[in-house]
Amino acid sequence: MTDAAIFDAQDFAKAIAERHRNRERFTLDMPAGRAGDLAFGYATQAQLLALLGGGIVGWKIGLTTPRMQQMCGVDEPIVGAVLAGRIHEAASGGPARVAVADYVRLGVESEIALRIARPFPDREVTPAEALGHVDRVCAAFELVDDSAADYARLSAATLVADNAWNAGLVLGPSRPAGEVGALAGRKGVLSRDGEVVDEGSSSDVLGDPANALAWLAGRLARQGQPLSPGQWVSTGSIVPTRFVAPGQAWRFEVEGLAPVELALD
Repeated sequence: MTDAAIFDAQDFAKAIAERHRNRERFTLDMPAGRAGDLAFGYATQAQLLALLGGGIVGWKIGLTTPRMQQMCGVDEPIVGAVLAGRIHEAASGGPARVAVADYVRLGVESEIALRIARPFPDREVTPAEALGHVDRVCAAFELVDDSAADYARLSAATLVADNAWNAGLVLGPSRPAGEVGALAGRKGVLSRDGEVVDEGSSSDVLGDPANALAWLAGRLARQGQPLSPGQWVSTGSIVPTRFVAPGQAWRFEVEGLAPVELALD
């Protein structure tokens, strides 16, 4: 990437960070000549993460279905980072609690999350190899804040630039990966206030969440930042995003895993 492109990415990241500070709606278009430039989006994301501060404790994978990729004009998923202080776990067996007012427009994505146990090699890996580096598996909610974006102006590059909208990760009780086995073909059920609102299959995530993990590992290795022990990976939404409101209670259950529960203040 040229010096000019790096400078453009720094400026664009500063504009995104300022919009976050002001809690403004996301209406930014890519700089002139950068529309559809996914590499520029990732360069901006790296600059934004530096501005936001905090170490990277996990990763999210987005656009894992053909429909979402087609909408954004790409043929592969996208990546965002989960920053330190943005992982939530339930205390004393109850639901995790999040304040909706802390976000511009908060949504939840219902996923399977995986914890990395061993360092990944600096190369491509197969799905089976990727799972061999995982020690814990759980149902999870990825928190996303789309800042009330205008979806008619949405592109994969702008979504990547804004860290793929990741606002955190809510983890349910985890199980040892060796006890869980294969991740494909598991039914997922999303409920709000005790009523089922959607269902899906883990096979909707690139055919198998293990495929998503292997894809992510390869992409990060090419960036020179392979997956590290202790990091969590949110593998992709099993059902479409749902936007939330204060007072609601959400629950997502994946076959063979304990449910993840979230209460909204």
